[in-house]
Formats: sequence, C-alpha cells, structure tokens
Amino acid sequence: MRKVMVGLISFGLILAMTSPSFAKKKKTGEVKKNVYTDAKFGFQITALSNWKVKTEKEPSLLRVLMTQKNYKVSRTRGASQQTTTIPTILILTDTTSLSLAEVESCLFHEGEKLKNKDDFMMQLDLIPNSEYLGMGDVMIDSLPARMYTLQQKYLKTGEDITERNSPMGNTVIIEDFLAGHVVIFKKENHIYIVQFSCEREFFYPTNEEFEKIIKSWKFAK
Repeated sequence: MRKVMVGLISFGLILAMTSPSFAKKKKTGEVKKNVYTDAKFGFQITALSNWKVKTEKEPSLLRVLMTQKNYKVSRTRGASQQTTTIPTILILTDTTSLSLAEVESCLFHEGEKLKNKDDFMMQLDLIPNSEYLGMGDVMIDSLPARMYTLQQKYLKTGEDITERNSPMGNTVIIEDFLAGHVVIFKKENHIYIVQFSCEREFFYPTNEEFEKIIKSWKFAK
C-alpha cells in the first residue's frame, strides 16, 4: 500500500508541475550582446555597453527595463552622497484601437478610454505632477512619434557640509527634480511608450546616451 501511495503522490506532482500554473513563464523577449528583441511585438532596440537590460515575464505591459551601470551620485552642495535616482529607460507596449492623439489625451489629461491606463500610469512615474518643458515630433524607425520633455519636482534630505559641527545638526531639505522624456508612437494597432528619466544634474550627458539608444529602434521586416 505504501508503494502505491508513493507512486500516486509522484504522479500527482508530475501532473501539477506540467500544469499551466506551474509552467515556466515566458519572457517578454531576449537579450543578446545588449540587443533586446521583443518576442511578441517584433521590435529591436540596442542598449549602450554601460546600460543593463532586463526582460520581464509575460503577460506584461512593461517589455524591457534599461538602467545605467555607471551612474553618478549628485555632487551638488547639500545633496545626499548615498542615494540618487538611477537613469532608467522603460518600454511599454499594448494593443489598442485608439489613435495616437487619444492615447496622449488619456495619459496626460483626463481621458479614460485607454485600457490598462492605471497599469500604464503605475509604470510611467514621470508623468504625474510633472511640468511640461516641451513637446515635439520625432521619427522612430520611419514612424511619426510624439516626444514630451518633462521635469518632476521632489524634496529630499541631504547633508550641509557647512553645518557639520552645528549642535542643531546638518540635515537639510533640498528641492530638486527628475528630468526626462516620454515618447509615444503607434504601429498598426500597437501603442509603444518609452520613458527616460534621470536626476536633473545628469540630464544632458545621459540624454545623449538615450538618444543613441532610441535611434537604434527597428522593427523586424
């Protein structure tokens, strides 16, 4: 009887492990030599050598996450010497019948037509409470795209080296902001949204790297 029970348990475990709930989830794409190829939407984008590329598990609106490897900590007076926001590039994709203008309205205004809007906004953390610095038209692999340039103010604590020996302490509150872009474009019934963000202090040099990365975008023929 004991052998029979062991056999039944083993058979049950095999069935459970081969069921969909136990099956290994597919990745959104693959990375080879810093080239990300999306398995579902068929686009490629190449990160620079000093950027790390991370895929996600399906199903996911976020297709790929890129983070800068050699990012620097702020050196401005009073800034924290321990923490900073890592320069990041997010790429999100979904299927929608909405026009590009309608998607923009849903993200930047009060439109509610976009399916999964809440999920998009959770990822696109540069959009809420941001100040728009500019908006322009760009081309992504021959497709027209809209690029928003944003800054988002925030408060952080830091150390004032001039008050290091003060009996009141040397911790100060500093107003700073993140800066970056949100790029939106469509191909057929797929919407593509790219967010780039970093600390204000490093925006210009890091933005040059972002431009090289986004210009590498291409769709499989």
